[in-house]
Amino acid sequence: MAYISVGCSLSPILEFLEEWAMENLDEIAPHMIAQTNCTKVFVNGNWVGVHRDPNRLVQTLVHQRRALDIDVEVSVVRDIKGRELRLYTDAAMCRPLFVVENNRLRIRKKHINDLHDPNYGWTNLMQQGVVEYIDTEEEETTMVAMEPKDLEESGGYSSTYTHCEIHPSMILGVCASIIPFPDHNQSPRNTYQSAMGKQAMGIYASNYQLRMDTLAHVLHYPEKPLVTTRAMEHLHFRELPSGFNVIVGIMVYSGYNQEDSLIMNQSAVDRGLFRSSFFRTLNDQEKAGRGMGDMAVLSAESFERPARENTAGMKHGNYDKLEEDGLVAPGTRVSGTDVLIGKTTPLGGGVSGVTGGPGHRSKKDSSTVMRSHEDGIVDRVMLTTNQEGFKFCKVRIRNVRVPQIGDKFASRHGQKGTIGMTYRQEDMPWSIDGIVPDIIVNPHAIPSRMTMTAAVCLVGVLTGTEGDATPFTDVTVANVSSTLHKIGFQKHGNEVMYSGHTGRMLNTKVFLGPTFYQRLKHLVDDKIHSRSRGPVMNLTRQPMEGRGRDGGLRMGEMERDCLISHGCANFLRDRLFINSDAYRVHVCDKCGLIAVANLRKMSFECRGCKGKSDVSQIHVPYACKLLFQELMAMCIAPRMFVRADAGAAQVQY
Repeated sequence: MAYISVGCSLSPILEFLEEWAMENLDEIAPHMIAQTNCTKVFVNGNWVGVHRDPNRLVQTLVHQRRALDIDVEVSVVRDIKGRELRLYTDAAMCRPLFVVENNRLRIRKKHINDLHDPNYGWTNLMQQGVVEYIDTEEEETTMVAMEPKDLEESGGYSSTYTHCEIHPSMILGVCASIIPFPDHNQSPRNTYQSAMGKQAMGIYASNYQLRMDTLAHVLHYPEKPLVTTRAMEHLHFRELPSGFNVIVGIMVYSGYNQEDSLIMNQSAVDRGLFRSSFFRTLNDQEKAGRGMGDMAVLSAESFERPARENTAGMKHGNYDKLEEDGLVAPGTRVSGTDVLIGKTTPLGGGVSGVTGGPGHRSKKDSSTVMRSHEDGIVDRVMLTTNQEGFKFCKVRIRNVRVPQIGDKFASRHGQKGTIGMTYRQEDMPWSIDGIVPDIIVNPHAIPSRMTMTAAVCLVGVLTGTEGDATPFTDVTVANVSSTLHKIGFQKHGNEVMYSGHTGRMLNTKVFLGPTFYQRLKHLVDDKIHSRSRGPVMNLTRQPMEGRGRDGGLRMGEMERDCLISHGCANFLRDRLFINSDAYRVHVCDKCGLIAVANLRKMSFECRGCKGKSDVSQIHVPYACKLLFQELMAMCIAPRMFVRADAGAAQVQY
């Protein structure tokens, strides 16, 4: 629970300080500032004066703020050790806290009863000094109690509390507030879920069909979680959820769910489980004329279908799906190398041939091509004009993503994993009631992570109610177990299961129940990559980097060390040299410098020896040759001395 302040005027604070005996800097001698009873006063980081009674000044400022005589957004921070008083009136993030005086809450039962009056609200509570906003700077100088019972002398750790949390769960942010029972999880797991909750697919905006976002994932059938927190109501998570309530079994089944992988029910996937749509938007716009000389652009670019007769630089793509206006029509199925937006740029002079003659190219192709690894259907095309009056175009591609082996999923407790195998319903285990799990999780994922929330959440589901999993409540595993036992279930939520392969009863009971799972945006279709040959970088002549540029797979230092420890010398040479940047170099046998070689004329010369000498041909990585030449540019001469080994196939000229 947080509040973003908008800032307030500075002048009332400065007037207040002058009235309360603040000495301005231009009215005090420098040696007086060093006295022990002087405290420097800063307002928004600017040193405005000193004060000789900071205790009284701070108490007065806080009292005036609680009475709304000065703005509630003013932050009062006193650094006793540094003898500084810092006041802030600019925008910041604040949060509300109950005010505590003499280890007692200022809020009373009459304040709670007054809230039934529609004319009595939050502002009245602040005006009576019951609640106040504290920002992050001032919070460092306060003593906050987690619960009102901590204020009791028997249960409190300190007698100097200044504030109290409205509810202990308010210390959590937006992402952590939707975790059920985070107080029963190991703290790193809550941190992981806070990060993965931002990557979960759902309905990210209610108007997503009208938006043209660059990237978007939309889950087709999201479900409201069966176990919620009170914060979800205010975050509208139940109206726009991001996951499914799936039946999860915790068991080892065929070994395809080890190392945090999952076994998923293929029949449930075929029925639409975790199915989603992926939207990608590509855009382009016409630009004004620019340049000079023969390649000058005479006029603005234009959207059109490029013609090979008069257009230079045509891309290696399919232009057949473009209409006359240069745009692809909605509903068209497109795949890699298809051109989506046709655009040409006029040229000043002829690229080939005489201007106006045969072979003349008056335009240059500037079209936008589909990504080579993607396919889909054109969902929407938008054509409009920008501020300069030029045409502006956006094309949105839609693609249905079905869960498959390699896709990433996670529960709300930091238990993430990828699909390791999918089995049809007849091959999955079933319970004595005929319930087939949608996901099978390995039990080794539970003990070391200590995420006991799955067991605690089961009681709300089995009792047929929407469970309240707000943290820091009195719900315990013992309470859950007794409630399960009372309604006829095994107290730990275990079930008798039968194997889908043999039909026989399994020798152990399996924990089975609904759990809210999220599908994350890390899909295997967006990451799968391989390369046999492809482009290289101009500088180092090594393969390009990245899937989008058809780059190579990096053999890093750790992979190299692993191969060295295995003694794979030939494989190391193949990966790091032959298939990377092997290069032929001619070296002078006498001085070891790189020689000048002309293989057509079979002439070899060493500039260092000032004449013709014996030259040997060797192969080195191009990056090594580049390093040597850069060192030579710095007047450092690396020398390569060649030695002819017995049986070595060494070419000597």
